Amino acid sequence: MKKLSLIIIILFTLPVIGISQQNRIITFATVNDGDTIPMSYLKEVTISGYVSPLTDAEKRQYARLIVNVKKTYPFAKQAGRLLESYSIAMKDKPEKQRKTLMKQAEEEINLKFGNTLKKLSRSQGKVLIRLVDRETGSDSYTIVKELRGSFRAFFYQSLGRLFGYNLHSKYNPQANDEDRIIEKIIYAIETNNI
Repeated sequence: MKKLSLIIIILFTLPVIGISQQNRIITFATVNDGDTIPMSYLKEVTISGYVSPLTDAEKRQYARLIVNVKKTYPFAKQAGRLLESYSIAMKDKPEKQRKTLMKQAEEEINLKFGNTLKKLSRSQGKVLIRLVDRETGSDSYTIVKELRGSFRAFFYQSLGRLFGYNLHSKYNPQANDEDRIIEKIIYAIETNNI
């Protein structure tokens, strides 16, 4: 009787053991402090937030901001590179040589970019001022003050205020919604999504 019971139990459990052996998953694993930890490689995933539907006016404003950033971003990047190279060139120079070097730099910039920058719209100029702060780490007023003097910086700030510009404006994507959108547009430009 015992043999018969044992045979019946074995016969009923064999199919279950066979089925569980067929559904086995093979994966990579690593051993860490005696524990075997399964590993698997996943495809790269890009996570983007949900954007609520925009009104027609917001869509036009966003499209205009994209155009403005696309047009001014190369100038801001160039300004960052030029400022870095001028800072290196002026390091350890006497005051007189620094002034001469800055006048030469101003003439060079006017020759290269003067006509194009004069054709920028007001909104593009405002975006450019913010992007210069983003690329250099200093607002435009501070840059002009350091390179050309306090009087010239005050003059440009006063003139800019007449046309709606503020050379003291800072780029801060954490606190300013428009700067946060500009940062997203720049990311899209750099990743070739726009």
